[in-house]
Amino acid sequence: MSFKGFIKTNYLRFIYINFLSVVSGVAAIGAGYVQMYWLTYIKDKNWLKVVISSLLMGVLYLAAQGMIYYIQYVMRVQEEEYNQKVRNKLTTHYFKDGQAHKVSAVQNRMTNDLEMVRNNYFDWYPIVLFYGSMFVTALVALLTINWSIFLLSLVVDAISYFVPKIVQKKMEQATNNVSAQNKYYLDVLAKWFSGLEELRRYFAGAKLFEVDKHASTKIEQAHVKQTAAQQQMIILNGICNMLSQLILLSLTAFFVTKNLIIFGAIMSVQNFAANISIGLQQNIQALSYMKSSKDLMNQVDADTKVIKSEESGQTEAPVAFSTKDLALKFPNGESLSFPDITVKPGEKILLTGDSGAGKSTLFKLILGNLKPSHGKIEFLNKAGKLIDPDMSRVGCIPQDPNLFPGTIKENITMFNNQLNDQVSKVVDEVNFSQDLPKFKDGADERLNLDDLSISGGQRQKIVLARAKIHDSDIILIDEGTSAIDQKATMNILQKLVKSKTTIVFIAHNFNEGMRQLFDREIHLTKE
Repeated sequence: MSFKGFIKTNYLRFIYINFLSVVSGVAAIGAGYVQMYWLTYIKDKNWLKVVISSLLMGVLYLAAQGMIYYIQYVMRVQEEEYNQKVRNKLTTHYFKDGQAHKVSAVQNRMTNDLEMVRNNYFDWYPIVLFYGSMFVTALVALLTINWSIFLLSLVVDAISYFVPKIVQKKMEQATNNVSAQNKYYLDVLAKWFSGLEELRRYFAGAKLFEVDKHASTKIEQAHVKQTAAQQQMIILNGICNMLSQLILLSLTAFFVTKNLIIFGAIMSVQNFAANISIGLQQNIQALSYMKSSKDLMNQVDADTKVIKSEESGQTEAPVAFSTKDLALKFPNGESLSFPDITVKPGEKILLTGDSGAGKSTLFKLILGNLKPSHGKIEFLNKAGKLIDPDMSRVGCIPQDPNLFPGTIKENITMFNNQLNDQVSKVVDEVNFSQDLPKFKDGADERLNLDDLSISGGQRQKIVLARAKIHDSDIILIDEGTSAIDQKATMNILQKLVKSKTTIVFIAHNFNEGMRQLFDREIHLTKE
């Protein structure tokens, strides 16, 4: 996320914003410059020139004020278009980087972080142009009135520029802290509210309230600290502004009494001095806000980098695999070691083991969702040769299947319309055909994930059908029939073992009849 990317969103509109911002600032000072002569004309009772200057002054004021609101509108259009591009890049990056991202972190990045950058960076950009043009134009106006007033204004403004830098670093830290605490709060909500029913069942609401209060307090404190840093900046700017106006007004009054400048200058110089001071302070404030967002913008930019596909040989569909010296070390120091495993093409393996022995973790390693600390996994094709595997041909049915907003059919085909004709066949193979009449639109029933009127067993059947329809030559099933009754499970297993598909099945509480359907059992032990 960068200023350059913001410009590229629409070059012509960006130039237009710049032009209007500068014209608006110049018009505001122009009105003040005309006012200087307007006051002098009143003093001299030159009423014709009073009327003309009044009209000109009004036009300039209207131009300045009217443009400000219009600029805000045009700026928002540019911001929203740019944010949409950034969100698209974030989505593409998260999809292709192969990392397991926390939902709360993704939510925070795509909403809160982009909003913070907009508020603290891009919203301030036209302010820099507007007040910057006011600052320069007011200096030129003072120079035309009296060179000594101009020089004094430069000295005062130079001092005003450096004073607010005292809190600039503090603002940057406060902005980053708000982002970090918001991400933490979203993570807490995701972890605790995902088990809301369990908390209700055991009347553990007190713990939920305690955790929520603790997390929300942190984000509140982060916002308070950010506001405190921002207010310190505003206070310093105000003090500098007041002192500079007082000094310049005193000098102007002295020159008027000596008839060195015209009478109307006493008010206009005050206005110019105020505009110079305000222009400088607003620019300092704006640049401080913008600088405080740079670190966050760099973080967002890192998450929008294009993921280049690694050059590799052509992938093939794997039908078998083996593991060698496989081990995984966790950040807390614990580790898991796995025995060497060889699974032949078409084998039906029952994977059992102690709780915590790493059965589900082994699946994640095979799928590439986790990287092993030691050892390797090798995949083989039908000829028994090592290959670079096409992982889309490795199916996985987890304990808690993932469904997506869409129809039952789309969840089976994973939105590939070319597979629609095969849906009826696979739903029969996984014993789901008898469930479809329960839905008003059958396979075309659209799932409402917020109010999922579908059982856990039906969800598992949908995901199992998903693996079958995509011609998965290897299917990893992690208690994928745990929510299906034993009779239906036996029916599904009997159909699965008759297929040529290589199957590794994690299960508990299998009866002897189910066990006998498998070629062999691999038992993992916890060391």
